[in-house]
Amino acid sequence: MGDPLYLSLWLKNYSTLALPLYMKKALGVLPVSRLAPGGIFRVCALSFREPPLWEEYIEGELDPQGLATRAQDFLHDDCALQIETRWELYQWDGDWELKPSPVTIEIYGPEFDSGRGEHARVDFGPEQLYLPQPQSDQLRPVQSNIRSMLHLAQDIENELIIDRRILWSEDEENFVDKLMLMLD
Repeated sequence: MGDPLYLSLWLKNYSTLALPLYMKKALGVLPVSRLAPGGIFRVCALSFREPPLWEEYIEGELDPQGLATRAQDFLHDDCALQIETRWELYQWDGDWELKPSPVTIEIYGPEFDSGRGEHARVDFGPEQLYLPQPQSDQLRPVQSNIRSMLHLAQDIENELIIDRRILWSEDEENFVDKLMLMLD
């Protein structure tokens, strides 16, 4: 399916005590799928290689305030809050169709092994969702997915007061360059 596309965020005035608030604000602007609501809320210590301290499967609508309240019990420098859910994006399967697609938001304590030292990360799902498909001559679905990603990124940035950010994928190629190459 390809490498995931990530947005790493470094926050101004970052504080471990505010981890639940950061999660609440980020979830508050996330357009969760109406076709497949719900998700998984996890609290992990040290790194994601360790088993979760808390894991809760959520059916139906997400409650940002309720999740923030539960997260209060895990305010430690070495913990991370993670919510896996879905949002709706166009996907290519012989034709373009609007379907639920995974999206994950993670908020890290300062001693949690986040990899890049960021305070928060959004996993937007496979980067192919945001690149033109060679089998299709339609760009509108890809443009719609890119607009959705950029809109969510901007909404999260506005809520969390960002110091810096980086959009990246695991292959370490510049995503914008990759996109421009495919559009030429």
